[in-house]
Amino acid sequence: MIGFRHALDLAMRRISPMAAEPLAVVRAAGRTVAADVRALADSPSVDASLKDGYAVISKDVVSASMEHPVKLLVSGHVPAGGATDQRLGRGETIRVLTGAPLPPGADAVLTEELAVQAENFVYARADAGPGINVLKKGNDVSKGQRLARPGQRLTARHIGLLIAGGVEKVSVFKRPKIGLLATGSEIILPGAPITVPMTPGKIYASNVGMQQAWLENTGHEVRVLAAMDDEDQIAGALNVLGSDCDMIITSGGVWKGEKDLTAAAVTSLGGEMVFHRLRLGPGKATGMAMLNHRPVFCLPGGPSSNFFGFIMMVLPALSKMSGCLDSPHLMLHGKLEKAVYGQKDWTNLVLCDIEKNPAGILLWPPKPKSRLWALATQQAIVVVPEGVEKMDAGDMVPFIFLY
Repeated sequence: MIGFRHALDLAMRRISPMAAEPLAVVRAAGRTVAADVRALADSPSVDASLKDGYAVISKDVVSASMEHPVKLLVSGHVPAGGATDQRLGRGETIRVLTGAPLPPGADAVLTEELAVQAENFVYARADAGPGINVLKKGNDVSKGQRLARPGQRLTARHIGLLIAGGVEKVSVFKRPKIGLLATGSEIILPGAPITVPMTPGKIYASNVGMQQAWLENTGHEVRVLAAMDDEDQIAGALNVLGSDCDMIITSGGVWKGEKDLTAAAVTSLGGEMVFHRLRLGPGKATGMAMLNHRPVFCLPGGPSSNFFGFIMMVLPALSKMSGCLDSPHLMLHGKLEKAVYGQKDWTNLVLCDIEKNPAGILLWPPKPKSRLWALATQQAIVVVPEGVEKMDAGDMVPFIFLY
């Protein structure tokens, strides 16, 4: 058995990012950037008005006030998206709408609520210093500016920034296709036809169902198979999944002796077990193999062990395979309301409930009777690392937020 951190390091060393592909920027949310993305245009493309109002020469209205308004001749009108070559002269103003380009000669915009128009004249009732209510060319995005870096996962908010910079396509890493294999003669896959009865001893494959939902929710293509508790059947299923999947995740068949069928099947196909047991609880029976240059994660069948193996080992590996440099986990800090315990040579994982109050986040480590209920409802994982035997109530600790 090896330590969790050692195992994670081994996994990261053996996994490489997928190849890159060009993608329309409007479809790139959730994908990871493979090459620098730089702006192809300025945004705004001209000095533009931030308000509906009047473009002015600031020196003309420097003395304007409610008591002593300054009279200006209205010599034109520019809407948003419009254009004008008319140069503003002293004593003149041009009506502009929000987003309209600033006319030549103007250096400020007086908002309409500070002006009164009467026929062809405007009475400025306040000053407007240089640059007031003007968005300078390239203020939001400047041409040539780096908008995204390799290894960065794009969000919908990033997409708006890229489009503002004139970007139409981005180079992103391909998403790996994932093969899921449920092992066990007792397993019934989600969506199985009604000809597969639920008889005593049978169980629905909730582990694989959770994994499939998680992966598809993050945009991955998933293929699901099941195999009986038989080395040849498991090997056959691995061959099928390996023909078109980039990563394989198995559930079950990873215990000791004659029940260690998944590792035996991998080995029979010429695969290499990178690690086979971890000092991790729950999740000690988690293993990883390389089979035909593809990673195979062998997860235990028990719900808690399977879940933690997936969260702690598979997701970081999948993140690297997708080209992302950032952790797939959202890390926050909270205060423990009860003590949690660990071991000198063991990494312990503790599910906690979250309570938010004005002082911050409180972490409650209850012990619900139902494993599946806890996995479905508790939102925090506190990692008690090797060498730490106790975290006391009142300690501020980092935790993984499950969202």
